[in-house]
Amino acid sequence: MVSGDRDEDGTRPPAGTREGSPVFAGVAEVCETAVRWCGADGAAAAMFTKELGVRELVYATDPVAHRIDDLQFTLGEGPCLDAYLLSTPQLVDDVAEADARVHWPAFIAEVAEAGVAAVFAFPIEDDGRPLGVLELYRTTAGPLSAAEFARATACADAAARTIVDNWSRYLDESDSSSPADAMAEEMSAADQSGEFSRSRIYTASGMLAVQLVVLPDEALDRMRAYAFRSGRPIGRVADDIIARRLTGADLDDPDQGAHDHENDGGPR
Repeated sequence: MVSGDRDEDGTRPPAGTREGSPVFAGVAEVCETAVRWCGADGAAAAMFTKELGVRELVYATDPVAHRIDDLQFTLGEGPCLDAYLLSTPQLVDDVAEADARVHWPAFIAEVAEAGVAAVFAFPIEDDGRPLGVLELYRTTAGPLSAAEFARATACADAAARTIVDNWSRYLDESDSSSPADAMAEEMSAADQSGEFSRSRIYTASGMLAVQLVVLPDEALDRMRAYAFRSGRPIGRVADDIIARRLTGADLDDPDQGAHDHENDGGPR
């Protein structure tokens, strides 16, 4: 297991969770349970909204799980994204296998370097409607047993039930005129200083879009490409854009505007 401070019962404390959000309350506990039940070294849960084009990391049990999710957000590839888009579990028993390296070359190279040996992604769905993904990883290669697979599926189902119940209560209490408006309100209200929130990344992409006179999606793609080329966490790139330490002109050269940040740590 990845080392770290644990509570007396052996679980990692849910520090930095998005528990302040009524929609995501309880998801951290599902992730921690999945780690214990499935023999994983870490887990994360990410939520998606197709209408808004937003992907939020709700919770990660440890920095490696956080990095795995951030890599997929930055690179635009990986088992988490495929599990969501295809509505089927994506099981990478060994990241050294040729199939995985062919399917997700950039992602597999990065997680292997981080010491990850296996990754498993399970869709979080409500009656066939995709909501997000539960991600598990191990530092040793090998498949999930039949029992572990069933437990991971049960945890993904539990996350879906939790979010749907929370969402129903949230809509009842919201003044928004539609579910989409309510979700936009909820996402924009997220704590931008929170450990997992990507609100500042979307804020930075909006600022960059104005500078470059492009659509926000194109600006976000430029940020992703710069973060990968320069080896910097995309959240740190966003912070520099918001603070005006990094401009659109810098994005074409990963060295320009980033030489003072060579030792940036954390997930990409």
